Amino acid sequence: GGMRAFKRFDLYRKVPRDLTEPTLSGAAVSCCTVFLGLYLFITEFFVYVQRRWDSEMFIDESKTEEKLQINFDVTMPVMPCELLSFDAQDVMGSHEVDAHGNLFKERLTSKGDVIGREEIKTSHFGASSGLSRHYSFNYDNQDVERIRKMIHSGEGCRIAGFVKVNKVPGNVHLSTYSHSYLFGSLYQETRNMNITHRINHVSFGADTDISYVSQHFKDTGIVAPLDGVSQVVSEKRTGSYIDSAIFEYYTKVVPTTYIPLNRPPLHVYQFTANSNKIVNQQMPSLYLRYDFSPVTVQYTERRESFSHFLVQVCAVIGGIFTVAGILDSVLHKSIVHIAKKAQFNKLV
Repeated sequence: GGMRAFKRFDLYRKVPRDLTEPTLSGAAVSCCTVFLGLYLFITEFFVYVQRRWDSEMFIDESKTEEKLQINFDVTMPVMPCELLSFDAQDVMGSHEVDAHGNLFKERLTSKGDVIGREEIKTSHFGASSGLSRHYSFNYDNQDVERIRKMIHSGEGCRIAGFVKVNKVPGNVHLSTYSHSYLFGSLYQETRNMNITHRINHVSFGADTDISYVSQHFKDTGIVAPLDGVSQVVSEKRTGSYIDSAIFEYYTKVVPTTYIPLNRPPLHVYQFTANSNKIVNQQMPSLYLRYDFSPVTVQYTERRESFSHFLVQVCAVIGGIFTVAGILDSVLHKSIVHIAKKAQFNKLV
């Protein structure tokens, strides 16, 4: 008695099989329903397993006392390391490279082969970080001749590593300013100094995080837009010397946070860059100027929940079978109506 009473709540009552009959229209609708259902299910499954990035922006609240790491890798194929100096300046008046920087110079032959590697040492005066171990008052005639040979042999220089600077607008630059006193002894050679360069890599933030973002999150931000940029100073001469120049790169740095699903947050910096060239035969140099955006961009990785996937699948299945049932009913009634009308016409 209890089971019979409970059966009254059945919403899906069954019709005996011998009271139903198959039809061609029903078979056609059923095949289309199955294929369409499988296609929509596979589509929803791929949406479920895929990950997406949601972005949002808010005001940067980081402390200005924090240091910013600048990753730097530049090749100057025809500029000897001995004539270059590395320097950093900012709007707070600081004029030195942070002591925790880690920069190296590589002497290159005219063919690009490495013939020496040395760490760049910072000056204890805090004025600049020379690419040579000599101070400006230590050069003698032998040094001048050695540098002259470097210039005539077409020796180049590669500077790579990172420095940490104050998180305020400023610049880092490679220049020949600190060795200008040599220009009298090397007058003819320095008039042919060539600041042709290639930027192998420039980025802001921890280099490990930058590499991870570049490899795994390629479509979410611009963390190294200057990579691969080259500037060539042509051999066109004005009088008896090369048209050298000062190259300046202006960057707008945007703090960016990535929050992946499977690892701790990554804090990097996106940036945009523009360049400018100033013709200057006296002091060829390369400037990287940076300023900061007050807005922080945050990317959060998300994946569709299983409950949402289940709801979508149920909606797909229910919708398809409902529409298919309506379509089959309309087709069956239309076919029966046409058949009856044809039979009636024959009898008449």
